[in-house]
Amino acid sequence: MRTILKVVAWAFILAFASCSKNNTETLIIDNGYSYFPIDSTKQFLYAVDSIAYDKNLKRVDTFSFKIKTVFTESFLDLNGIKTWRLSRYAQYADSLPFQEIQNHFVQFYNNKYLYTDDNYVLLKAVFPIKNGNVWNGNLYNALDKINSTVDYKNDTYSNKDTSFENTIKITEWDNLDFIFDNNRFSVYQNNVGLVYYRTKSIETQTNQGKDEVSGFDVTQRLIALQPR
Repeated sequence: MRTILKVVAWAFILAFASCSKNNTETLIIDNGYSYFPIDSTKQFLYAVDSIAYDKNLKRVDTFSFKIKTVFTESFLDLNGIKTWRLSRYAQYADSLPFQEIQNHFVQFYNNKYLYTDDNYVLLKAVFPIKNGNVWNGNLYNALDKINSTVDYKNDTYSNKDTSFENTIKITEWDNLDFIFDNNRFSVYQNNVGLVYYRTKSIETQTNQGKDEVSGFDVTQRLIALQPR
């Protein structure tokens, strides 16, 4: 009888351990890391559309080009943090080859996703990803504090030219008043990564009763995910 009870007890313990392990694995997935995968075997191709407002020349310029990105290598920075180099290449016309432009860098540190762009370290996400989470996107640089927030998780992002399922949208900066219209947000797809990005910084001043507009409005949309 004791032998049977021992067998039953061990079976219960093993079942409980297995269940706990599965719950732990599910919890890790729910943290949101799967929206920011590092995959050096693939390259991402984006369509970029840009609008530039020049108040001095009193004109608006629009142009389009392509950007290709790929994680090319990893290394330890001066603080011993693993860092991935995101190599970026631009093609300004279909008849021209891609040419390398400024590289960006990616780190995961203390439950944070850090992204270095033009020597500025931006705090792009804080884990676990939860709807409504708010943090200072400029925590790791000397720029003014900005509120970044998770707009939604596990939803579809759609606009007039594209649609991506199972995404999270993070508004990194949003400031609108009678002079400034600043907005920056990123959309990440589960097990893919960045699929859509918009950055807008427009200033409107009134001069002799006329509006003078300066700044830019740029969107970056994933159009292909290819083997490297």
